Amino acid sequence: MTTGALLSILVAWLLAIASPGPDLVQLLRVGAVRRNGVACALGIMSGNLLWIVASMLGLSALVDNVSGILTALFLVGGCVLAWMGQGALRGGLAARKQDAVLSDAASSLLTTQMTTVQSWRLGLVTNLSNPKALVFFGAVFAGFVPPDTSWAMRAVVLVMMMVIGVAWFVFVAVAVSVPALSKRLQAAGAWIDIVAGTVFLVLAAVLVIEGIARLL
Repeated sequence: MTTGALLSILVAWLLAIASPGPDLVQLLRVGAVRRNGVACALGIMSGNLLWIVASMLGLSALVDNVSGILTALFLVGGCVLAWMGQGALRGGLAARKQDAVLSDAASSLLTTQMTTVQSWRLGLVTNLSNPKALVFFGAVFAGFVPPDTSWAMRAVVLVMMMVIGVAWFVFVAVAVSVPALSKRLQAAGAWIDIVAGTVFLVLAAVLVIEGIARLL
């Protein structure tokens, strides 16, 4: 693998993780409390680690040769996103029904009462059901790592992507936990949940429709 190929992977990876999506939305939801945001970021990268390893072990080849695999990924990912979306939407709408004082308390409930483990798990589940990750690792990433790439070079690519990914998501988590921004996020927590829930439900619908279309 040439230096140019590594740079191509780097650019594609940066574009993939920096573009808006479910991962960044979850960080906005839980990042008002720094420990939760960092744990969520590490959960997201735990999911990415699984995607990277699976892709290097032949995920793309499996998807190409077994049509049912991609269909299952679409359907399962859509169902998980729908589950998270309805939870976020219901929580946000419930908070908006309260008076001003109770609304602030309810909007910050997610970030103040979640444990570190729960935040990590939320990041992991979000990433594993993320349609961006499904498309990137199921179709795009394999093009950058030819089948004849040595395992030593694959390890270099893995470490590079993990270091960059952890640095980016932890940076975002720390940035949104800065007191001035944290207070605004907690005050707007109900609306963030409503928007996040809506986005998740739309993405879930797209995945499920695509999965059903593949069954027909």
